[in-house]
Amino acid sequence: MKGQQMYRISKVDTRIYVKGFSGVLVYKAMYAILMALGVFVGLYLLTSPFVALLVVMPVLMMVLYRLSKIQQTLGPEGFQKQQSAKKLPHFISIKQELSQFINLKS
Repeated sequence: MKGQQMYRISKVDTRIYVKGFSGVLVYKAMYAILMALGVFVGLYLLTSPFVALLVVMPVLMMVLYRLSKIQQTLGPEGFQKQQSAKKLPHFISIKQELSQFINLKS
């Protein structure tokens, strides 16, 4: 192919990135914000705006801080692996040979 330019095809990252969150954690953050908005409106109508702010804002900031820590430590793939590992039954265990625990020189 003389004279034609060759293009390399690379994998395209299709994850969603929003303000430091990526993948599934974007949706978790979005659900947390929408839930906080709903609780704020409910408390605003039932009590006062001051009470609604005092209750909703610290909880929302805690949830977003927790999600940002999960993003920094595990990432979206690690978070999904952790969630699927929690769904496994408790009787499943990984068994290892005793020789792996004791380093015997042969």
